[in-house]
Amino acid sequence: MSKRVFLDTGIFFDCLLSQDRKTLINHAVNRDYLIFTSLSVIGEVILIMKRDVKFAEHLTGFFSLLTEWNIAILVPNDGVAVICYEFSQDLTDGRIISQKTDRTHLAYAMAYDCDYFVTSDDALIRYKISHRLKESDYVKPETLSLEAFKNVVMS
Repeated sequence: MSKRVFLDTGIFFDCLLSQDRKTLINHAVNRDYLIFTSLSVIGEVILIMKRDVKFAEHLTGFFSLLTEWNIAILVPNDGVAVICYEFSQDLTDGRIISQKTDRTHLAYAMAYDCDYFVTSDDALIRYKISHRLKESDYVKPETLSLEAFKNVVMS
C-alpha cells in the first residue's frame, strides 16, 4: 500500500531553490509515495511568492511541481473542521498556539490520514496533539524535516 505524504508550505520553497531537495520528492514519487497538500498550503505559498518581484516565475515553478508530482489537493472536510477546533482549544503547547495556518495544514494531514507530514517547522515536528484528539482516534502523522524524510525514502 502506498504511503501518503503531506507537504507543508516551506517544502515547496526548499524544492524550488534546491535541485537535491526536489530530487528527493521525485524519488518518493517514483517509489509510489502519494503526495498531498491542501488549499491552505497553496494559498500560503502564493501569498509568500506574491511579495517577490519574480512572482510569475516562482508561481510557474510551483505549478510545475504540483503537476510533476501529481499532487492531490485536499479540501476542507468535517475532520479538518473538528481538528482545527480542537487545536484552537488546546493551549498546552505555547509554540503552536499562535500558528493558525500551521495548525490548519497539520489538521488536513490528520483528517486525510496521511502517513507523513513533511515540514521545515521544528515546532510542528515536536508538537503533541491533545488527548482529546487521540481519544477521537485522530493520529498525528509522522512529522519530519525534509532531511529526516530522506532517510525514510532512501531506506
